[in-house]
Amino acid sequence: MKYTSYNMNAYNLHIIKTDKFKTITVSVSFRRKVKKEEITIRNLLKELLINSSYNYPTEKSLIVETERLYDLKLLSSNYRIGNYAILDLKTRFLNDKYTEDGMNEESIKFLLDLIFNPRLDNDVDKCKKKVEKSIKSLNDNKVKYSLFKLLENTSDMPYSYNSYGNLEELNKITIEEIKNYYNSIIKDDLKDVYVVGDVDDAKIKNIFKEYFKATTYHKQEVNVIVPELESNRKIFENKEIDSVNQTQLSVLCGIRGITDYERKYVLPVYGEMLGGTANSILFDAVRGKNSYAYYVNSIVKPYDNIMMIYSGIDGNNQDDVKKIIIKSLKDIGKGKFDINKFDSAKKTIVTGIKASLDSPIGIINNYYAMLLVNALSCEERINNIMKVTVKDIINLSKKISIYSYFVLEASNEENSN
Repeated sequence: MKYTSYNMNAYNLHIIKTDKFKTITVSVSFRRKVKKEEITIRNLLKELLINSSYNYPTEKSLIVETERLYDLKLLSSNYRIGNYAILDLKTRFLNDKYTEDGMNEESIKFLLDLIFNPRLDNDVDKCKKKVEKSIKSLNDNKVKYSLFKLLENTSDMPYSYNSYGNLEELNKITIEEIKNYYNSIIKDDLKDVYVVGDVDDAKIKNIFKEYFKATTYHKQEVNVIVPELESNRKIFENKEIDSVNQTQLSVLCGIRGITDYERKYVLPVYGEMLGGTANSILFDAVRGKNSYAYYVNSIVKPYDNIMMIYSGIDGNNQDDVKKIIIKSLKDIGKGKFDINKFDSAKKTIVTGIKASLDSPIGIINNYYAMLLVNALSCEERINNIMKVTVKDIINLSKKISIYSYFVLEASNEENSN
C-alpha cells in the first residue's frame, strides 16, 4: 500500500495505491467548524447532492448511468469529529482493468458532476421528507434519544446539538438558502479527496484537475478538540417518563487534563475494558453478578473530552445501578480490576485496527484520522496500544468524573406489566 498526498490548491488529493481490491473508492469530504444553525440545511444538502444534477435530472437517469458504469454505488453522509462538521460523498466502482478502458474517468466524472453541477431546486420536497424521517426517528430509538437528552444541556457544546436537525427549521428552508449554503461549502469548506485502489497517480491527478471545479481555497482550520466540561460539585440529573418497556439510564462523564498519549491510546483501552463488550467490567458488575440491567455499555469520545455509559434497566433498580457504576469507576482508580479484561481490551482494539485495513472505507478513515488528529500509522498505533500499562489506566481514571445522569423512566403502567 502506497500513500501519496498532493496539494491541489483548492483541495488536497490523497491517493492510496493498493491492489487489494478490484474496486476503486473515491471519497470527497467537505469540513468546517460545526454550527448548530447549519445542521439541518447541511443534512438536506447531503440528500440533494446525490439526488440529481443538470446532466442527470431524474431518478431514472441516475439509475441508468450507475448501471452503465457497472453498478456504481453512491453514498452521502454527515458526521462530526470534535469541532468539525464533515459532509462526505463517496462512490465505489469496478476498476476499468475489469470492465473497459476509460470507465475510471467516467465514474469519477459522474460523482463530480453531481457535486459541482447539482439541481438544487429538484425534488426538494422529496429530500426534505428523507431528512424529516431521520429527525423523527430519534424518538423511536430510545437509546439514541436518551443519549441526546443526556448531552442536550451541556452549555452549547457541539455534541449537545441534535445531529439529525430541526423539523421547524427544515420546513422553512428555501431554495435560495440551499443555493447560498451550497456556494458557501464549495468556496469556504476545507476539502479532501481520497482515492483507494489500483490506480495510476498521474491519471487520477489529471482527472481531478479537469473535473474538480473548486478554484478558491479558504484555510479555516480549527482545533478539533472540544473544550472540557467545567467540573461541577453536584451531579446533575434529568428525568422523563415514557411508555417504554425498560428504563434507560445514561451517565455523562467529563474527562479533564489528559495528555495526547492518554487521549489516543489509554482512553480507548479504558473505555473498552469498562463497557465495550459483554466481557467488560460494567457488564459483569451490573448484569452478570446482579442481573440489574438488560444491557450496559460505555462510549468514549476522545476529541469531545467525554465518556457516556448507557444501560437498559428495571426502573426499580436505578439507585443500585448508579452505585455499581460509581463503585466500578472508583475500583479502576484503585487498580481493582481483572487483568484479563485489561489484556482483552487491548487485543480487541488491535483486532479492530487490523480489520480496518480490509475495507477501502476503513483505509480512508485511517488516513483521514492522520490528517485531522495527527494519528499515527496503524502499525505505530498498535504498538502504542500494546504499551499501555495498568498504571496508565489508574492515572487516567483520576481524570474522569461523573457530570450528569439522564433517566428515561418506564411509566408505572409499563413497569407493572
